[in-house]
Formats: sequence, C-alpha cells, structure tokens
Amino acid sequence: MRAMIQCIHENKYQNLTFPSKEKELNILCDSLGVVNTAKTEVEIGTVHNDERLSTLLSHQTVNLDELNFLMKRLDSFNQNELATFFAAAYAEKAETMTELINLSFNTHCYSLVADFSDLNAVGKQMYLTEQIGVSTEDFESLDGQKYFEKMIAENPNPMITPYGVVYRNSNEIVQTYDGRNFPYYQYENTPITLLLSAQNRCEYLYLPIKQSELNKALERLGAESLVEIHWQVEEHNIPDNLADMVVKNQSDMYALNQFAEIFKEMGQREVISLSELAAFVKITKAEELKTLAGCMYEFESFPDIHTPEQYGRYMICESGRFEYDENLENYIDFKSYGQDKISRETGAFTSKGYLLYHGYDLEMQGILNKNIGLKIKELHEPQELKLYMPLRAVTYQDENDYGDLYQVDYEIDVYSEELSSYEDEIRTAIINHRLDDEKRGMMDYYDEPDTVNAKVQKYLFDVEVIDGELMGVAVLTLNAPLNQGELIKIKEAIEGQCSDGFGEGLEQREIKCNGKEVYVSLWNSHDWSLKTAEEMGITEQKYEMKFGGM
Repeated sequence: MRAMIQCIHENKYQNLTFPSKEKELNILCDSLGVVNTAKTEVEIGTVHNDERLSTLLSHQTVNLDELNFLMKRLDSFNQNELATFFAAAYAEKAETMTELINLSFNTHCYSLVADFSDLNAVGKQMYLTEQIGVSTEDFESLDGQKYFEKMIAENPNPMITPYGVVYRNSNEIVQTYDGRNFPYYQYENTPITLLLSAQNRCEYLYLPIKQSELNKALERLGAESLVEIHWQVEEHNIPDNLADMVVKNQSDMYALNQFAEIFKEMGQREVISLSELAAFVKITKAEELKTLAGCMYEFESFPDIHTPEQYGRYMICESGRFEYDENLENYIDFKSYGQDKISRETGAFTSKGYLLYHGYDLEMQGILNKNIGLKIKELHEPQELKLYMPLRAVTYQDENDYGDLYQVDYEIDVYSEELSSYEDEIRTAIINHRLDDEKRGMMDYYDEPDTVNAKVQKYLFDVEVIDGELMGVAVLTLNAPLNQGELIKIKEAIEGQCSDGFGEGLEQREIKCNGKEVYVSLWNSHDWSLKTAEEMGITEQKYEMKFGGM
C-alpha cells in the first residue's frame, strides 16, 4: 500500500506519499527545515487515504527512516496480509516503529478471521498462513474445518479486533529489527547490494544510493567515514561477465554506485543486451564498459554471422528488408551482396558474429579499433530530422464583451492564429513535462534492439510555427540516415507517445497563455498526421548530414 502522509516539524508541514525514494525524503526535510539524518523525526498529522493506517500512526512522532522502511514493508503486502497486520497490531497493542516493523516480519504468525460463514475456507486460509507455502495436492485434500477447530482449541483466548478475530499459530515470533540497524529487505529490484559492518553491527545498502543514504548507514553503525567500516558486495543482479569487470576486486564504493546507477536506469533487459554487446566488443575493463553503456544503442549485432556470404544471405532472406523468393536461390550472389554492403558500413567480424557501429564517439571508436580491429570509415556528426504533427488546443474559458475571461463547462477550440502567439509558453510547458533522467529523450521508451534503436540517438518533442500554424514536432537526432522501413517504425513509436504516453500527460497540464488556461494535445487533431519536412512540402531544408572531423 502507498499512503499520502502529512509530516509536521514545529510549525511547518508537508504532504508526501510513502514509501518514498531518498531524493523525495531530502526534499521533504528541506521543506520542513530539518537535516535528513538517521535520527530525523517528524510528527505525523493526517494520513489521507487509509483509515487503518491513520488510526495506527496519526499524531505520533516517528523516525523518518523507520516510517519509510515500514511503508516499504506494507507496500509489499497483499490485502489479506495488510488486514492481518492491522488486526495483529491492534491485538498486540503495537505502537512504536520498532514494534510495527518487527510485526511486519511476523504476520505469518497470526491468522485473521473476519467471516465465519465458510469454516472450510477459513481453515484452509489459516493453514496456508501458518505453512506459508504448500503443494496444491496437500492444500486441496486438507479438511479446512477440522484445522479451524484445532486452532480454536489451541487458542482459548482469541483476540477480538475491529478487523476480525486474530488467532496465534505455531510459528515462532522473531525480533528482526533491533531499533537501530535495519534488517535485510529488498524492496525493489536492485543491481548491487552491499553489506556494511562495524562494531558487531551491520547495515545493507541497495545500490544505487544517494550520499545521504550512505551517511545515515554510517551513523547507525557509529562510524564517521568508510575507513572505519568493512564493506563487501553481498549479492548482485547483473550478468557474470559484467560482474567480473564491475564487482570483482572493486575497492571503490563510489565507482560501484555509478555502475549501479547505470544498470538501474537501463533495466534488466537492457543490462542483458549490454552483457551480450560487451562480449561482442571484447570489453574486459570497467572504464571501457562505462563508455560502451553510454552508446550501446549505436550498435547492431548479428550473432553467428562470420562471413560476407552469411551476412548477405541473412540480409536478403531473413532481415525482412527484401521480398525473397527461395526459387531464386541459385541466381543470387549472396557473397557479393554481403561484401558490397560491408564495404559501405562500419563493421567487423568477431568471434561472436558481425558487429555494425553507427556511432561517432571518438573514445568508443578507439576501443573498437583496439579490441576488434574495427576502423571507422567515415567520421560524421549527428543528423537532425524533424517530424511534424498538427496540434489541437482547447480552453474552458470564454471572453465576454468587455474582454474578461470566465469559466465554462465545455471545450472551446483555440485556433491556429491565436495558438501561434503562444509558442513560447507551450514550448516551456513541453520542456517542463520532460523527465530529468531521460538521457535519450523519448527513445528511453523504445525497447526494440533493432536498427531504429541504433540509428536514432534520441528524440524530443517541441513546437514550431509553419506557415503561420503552430505545429508539434518530434526532433530526432540520428547517428545514421533512416531507410523507409525504419522511418515507418519510428513514426509508429512517436505516434504511440503522442496518443498514450508523453502526449496524454501533456494534454492534462494547464498552460497559462496570456492569462488564459489552455490545454494542448499532440494527438487529438481530426486530421492528425506525422510527416517529414519533405512530406509537408516545406521548402527550407530542416536537416542535413554534416561530414568532417569532430
């Protein structure tokens, strides 16, 4: 469960949704005028969206990190576990953060019964809670009513709560949290987990972390710096060949954290792709891996293709770029086609297969030359391509005879001439709608490992006045020109962002334009299309390929 909680310090208050990331906790502390440390406390005011949690926590003064840890635990619970937790907390009179955190690790020691109408089902649920996991065969054969009656006999004093009747089972309650050092708990998929220890105490850090998280871990360990503690990688969730470079013999926690940040931003699927690409490029050093991670989308790999003939056959028969008739097998010179294509590309055969590079990064080029003998045939700068789309804008404000605006309950279209005068305001709104961590812009959401991903370095949304009309524009930065099939694919991806992703969020944002509240859509125009400058008939050249040194 997630909950909006009002946090109070002295005469200041701020609402925050818990569980929160460390960045959000830092912002909360700044707004309350306190320093984010291991001992930071806040008073809980209103809990906005859960009465049970409000009853448990409202008007308490709690440790901020303990509150966040508890909310991470509760966020992982299903509805039955949540109900059991709140009932057990009521029955056991658990109030302190230490008690509640420990209870969150012991809900399997309690069974909650809120409905006695089907004792067989009640007993089966109680048995499942106690055993945690059972085979389907054992569960189906269990006489739930008999098990329920056994539990009643063993619990002569069941605990009555507002949420139902609570019974203790045979599982032993364990104190997992000592009130100082948090126990191991993997809330999110974490690339690297560290174990820190000092003075017979231990702390876990789930990389990547903010500096404040490290500071608080040291504080709970009673240490002032990393020199005073021992740390080690407890576990990791990255492929072995990457771990050999990043984790093995790593003595710099900050360098390890940088890699964890890279892996976290990528997601597991991209990390696996990076692992495969690193094997292609024969990357063995951490610094080379960092360079590769920054431009991995600039590559195309063709596993198990080791000769020009195999490459030519793949391109003609399997790539989908040609309509292939197998009756023409004996009339096609696959080798010549492969050799010709290779001569016009920047690629190399490796032990893993054929590798094609569309990028322009000088450091990466040096690594490729050294590791696999790939030589860049032609240095070029990125190419810019613009794709235009009509906008639709509406307002819910009308103008009276005196020029004053008043609110209405229906849409009023904002037409082209007026909309063009709001270019700067709308552009600012689009820029503010972007996320800071989108390094490739909207290409961060393109997850196909294909030529489009390799050739489109990034793209961003913007607006531009064309022949007096304000139009939306997707500005693409290309590593290499797109063929017709690739252009169609990137258009489909952009269309999806206009209708369901970026565009859907944008059209819900109120944009102040000369005092008027305007809502702009990249998608809802009745004559929507997505066209290049050439397709639009724009005579001015909007993009060009530039050649030369960098």
